[in-house]
Amino acid sequence: MENYSLRKFSLSEFNKLKNDDENIYELIDGIVLMSPRPNIKHQGVMSNLHFELRTCLRGKSCRVFTEIELQFEENILIPDISVICGLENTDIQRYKKAPEIVIEILSPSSKYTDTFTKLIKYQLFGIKEYWIVNSETRTINIYNFEKKTNIEYSGSDELTSGIFNGLEINVSNIFM
Repeated sequence: MENYSLRKFSLSEFNKLKNDDENIYELIDGIVLMSPRPNIKHQGVMSNLHFELRTCLRGKSCRVFTEIELQFEENILIPDISVICGLENTDIQRYKKAPEIVIEILSPSSKYTDTFTKLIKYQLFGIKEYWIVNSETRTINIYNFEKKTNIEYSGSDELTSGIFNGLEINVSNIFM
């Protein structure tokens, strides 16, 4: 991506930017945020979560995606994992509705954005549950915006979703 001074970008300007590298670019309130590709530890946790979610949601009309682009008003967000139900058209670049679950795995460079900025944006977007996964502390915080709850899971806790009956994951399976 070209080097730009700090200024606000519109969605159409963001769409025209040349990002010819392997980084992930998001647009939040007119600010372009760049994140490097996740490291192996991050990818391992993401892979374990993806597997557990797919297993728990088998037979439901929901799909698990990694790094799908979400468009909310003039914002482009790319969560690590999204659970989307009832998706019929997969021939799109950006999903413009609220997924049921969005998951971010913390990295040192994204900790503030994931725990503060995206927490607010996802709630405003209408996400039902937002999971924040911390590989360092081996914890998963689930914010259920419908029920206005925040529960932290760790160790060998059985993590449960407040929006999907039967979605239970042993936390120790995520951080193997």
